[in-house]
Amino acid sequence: MPTNVIPFAFRGELFSGNHNFASGGNSFKFALYTANPYSTSSTVYVTTSEQSSASSSNYAAGGNALTGNAVAASTAVASCDFDNISWPSATITAAYGLIYNTSTTPANKLCVILDFDGSKSCTNGTFTVSFPSPTTPADAIISMA
Repeated sequence: MPTNVIPFAFRGELFSGNHNFASGGNSFKFALYTANPYSTSSTVYVTTSEQSSASSSNYAAGGNALTGNAVAASTAVASCDFDNISWPSATITAAYGLIYNTSTTPANKLCVILDFDGSKSCTNGTFTVSFPSPTTPADAIISMA
């Protein structure tokens, strides 16, 4: 069973107004990792175990910018969503993904570490991470009840 991690610091930062997931809010990135260098006490993006950025991988250090920020809220649950993200013509093997906020001070505060439940690969193809619909909050990438 995958073990996704929401860092402890994220909760306080969220309530302090450091993360704005709404459209037009903060800027977020998604980085890929071969192994998980993070724990619940981690606070910022690191390069340890990040996917190789060799030219043949078509992956840039730090990952790709996320787009389509959106917040969905029902009476009891709020969740956020992003557009699916992909790396075309890529050679990538990743077991973890990281969403981090590039708009914070200090920069690059962690939001969530996603466990892909094993390594996922593509060779000279398109590596895509698909986000579930936030309209079912239990399926959302980040949700709070």
